Parts: sequence; structure tokens; C-alpha cells
Amino acid sequence: MRLFPLSVLVVLLCLVAPSQSHAQLQLTPVFSALNLETRAEFDYSHLSGDDTYGFRGRYFNLRVGGNLNEHFSYFFRQRIIANPGSVSMFDNTDFLYLDYKASEHWGFRLGKDALFVGGYEYDASPIDVYFNSYYWDEISCFQLAASATYSFAEGSQKIVFQVANSPYVFSLASQPETFGSEYKKSLISYNLFWTGTFGHFQTLYSVNFFERERGCFMNVVGLGNKLTYDRWDLYLDFLHHALATDDWGKNFCVVSCANYKALSWLNIFAKGGYETNHSVYEYSFAEYAVSGLINDVLSRPETDAYFIGGGFEIVPSICKAVRFHGFLCHRHEEHPDVVTPGLTSQSNELTANVGVTWFMDIHRIIRDRFRENAVSLFKEGVKSVIKTVDD
Repeated sequence: MRLFPLSVLVVLLCLVAPSQSHAQLQLTPVFSALNLETRAEFDYSHLSGDDTYGFRGRYFNLRVGGNLNEHFSYFFRQRIIANPGSVSMFDNTDFLYLDYKASEHWGFRLGKDALFVGGYEYDASPIDVYFNSYYWDEISCFQLAASATYSFAEGSQKIVFQVANSPYVFSLASQPETFGSEYKKSLISYNLFWTGTFGHFQTLYSVNFFERERGCFMNVVGLGNKLTYDRWDLYLDFLHHALATDDWGKNFCVVSCANYKALSWLNIFAKGGYETNHSVYEYSFAEYAVSGLINDVLSRPETDAYFIGGGFEIVPSICKAVRFHGFLCHRHEEHPDVVTPGLTSQSNELTANVGVTWFMDIHRIIRDRFRENAVSLFKEGVKSVIKTVDD
């Protein structure tokens, strides 16, 4: 009976000993990330003399990721919502892919993934975006895809080629056959993406071809540029769309955002953007308003719009898993009046919002609790051994 506490002590010593003592035992965790995240907020909107306000919850997500071995890894993010998808069971799955690292330079990925489009607003996780451009809202960016990545310059630069389903996935009630969504429609996108880090300067550039009808493409050029320093960062995105070779300069979006870390727990940000679509190959706004016909899933036809706003983020030092935010945003939009041709219709919207985001790192909680219990058991084992020796 007196040998039992000593055996417990030996086991615990093996658990808490430095990694060198069990270097021959390579245990790869099934997951290295297991998170739940959600955002709740109070939202107020003033649009054309009408006020709407109230509490709402957004982005209840489950994120799981990890390494299966030295070559294979995976990532999964699911939006936990009650409504089923209209296309397939994967509609509410943002990511569900398998990565294969073939060598130091080459990697391959297969599964549900984000389309590789340049730009930092586009690249941000939705839960971190408080107000946004129109194209950010409209693009159906999560698609089943296959991609190949080549890394060079010691991993500071990457080139990605991706083949995926087209983002022209929604079907309008008035024209259910106008836009394809499922693979049976045979609409594919081809995406070439480059990201690089050059000291304080970073890039997210892409050239994209989105098939909108069989053999007919929307071309997108995305240029994301970012400067990052210790206490502040600034990005400038330019996204250009073209329906034909002579359609340049008529349809684009510019977005910029600046962050300043005033204190260790306080971030202040300002953001603005301008969008326009005057493509001669686009349906008119009147046709869009009546029938829903549209050739560009990223922008409304014959529309000019801008938004500007700012806000704050607070991450209290006592609990870094919680983030408080607040912002104020003004949005202006102009397009032809549908009722009276020749006139311009305008809208102005003012939005105020405060809320809280909660990140629950389940993996870290389990790891920390295990360590706490291991230390507690170790102490109890030491006490038991001392008591055994004294007896």
C-alpha cells in the first residue's frame, strides 16, 4: 500500500518533466485549436427618417483545427445557426479543408475554403468586421475548392493557385435560373493569389476569374496593401471588377482602415470606403429593381456609394477572452430613381453600435485545467511520499 503514492509521484514527474526527458515520445494532438466565439450588440440605425434599434446576437461560430501528423493538418469553422442551407449541408460551413504540406515550399489544400481574393477587409474574419463595403457583404466567398501553394523567401511570400466553385451562387426568386449555385451548373472560378511581407509592408494581391455563365467570366483584380508598426497599422484595398476587356475603370471599390493602439487594452480605429458601378455591360438599376437581374454579384448597377466611420475596441487585461466595442458609421448611396427616370435617388444611413465579443478557447481551458490538476496531484503525491517516509 505504501508503494502506491511513490508510483503516482513517478508518473507525475514524467508528466511535468522538461520535454527533453521524453523527446522520443512524439505525441501529435488531435486538435491544437478548439474555440467557440460569438458577438452580441445593441444596434441603432437612422435611415430616411426611420429609426430602428434593438439587441441582436451575431456570429456564433465553432472553430476546430490541428495537425494530424507532420504533413497533414485540417481546419473547420461552422456557423451554428438554426436555418438549414438552401444549396447543401455545407452552406453554413465556412471552412472544412485538409492541408497537405508536401515539402518546405509546396502545399496543397482540398475542401470548403474561402476564395483567394486580395484585400484586407475581405481577409478579416467576419466577427472582427463591424461595418463594411457592399461587396464584402455580397460575395459568396466560401466555396468548395482545391488549391496549390508555393512558399519562398523563407516563407515570407506565397503564391496560391485555386480552382473553386464560382461565387455566383445565389438564385433570385424572379429569375431562379439566372445564377448557378450547385456544381450541376458547372460554374467555376480560377484564382491566382500572392501574399508577401517586406518588413513593415505587407500585400494581399489577386487576379480572379469568376464564371457567371458557362464560358463567361467576371474578372476581379484585388490589391491589398498594409503598413504595420508597433502601435498602429493602416491598410488600403483596391478591388476592380470588369465584365469585358473594355470595361476597365467603371466598376471598383476602395476601402481603407487605420488602427491605433492607444493603450495595451484600447484600440481606436477609423474606416472608410467608396464604391461605384457604371459598367456598360451591367443591367440598369431599373431592371435590377424590378426583375433582380444583375451581372455583378459584388456591386449594384449604376450605383455610387461611400461610408465612413470610427470606433474603439477594449480588451480588458483581467480577461483577454472578452472584447468590448463601439462605433459610429455614416453611409451614403446614390442611384437612378426607378419611379422618375432622369432623377437620382439618395439615401443616408447613420449607424451606432456597442457590443461585446466572447472568445472561448476550449483547448486552452482544457490544457490549463489539466496542468492545474497535474500540479495539484503532484503536490498531493509529494505529501503522501513524505508521510510514507515519516511513517
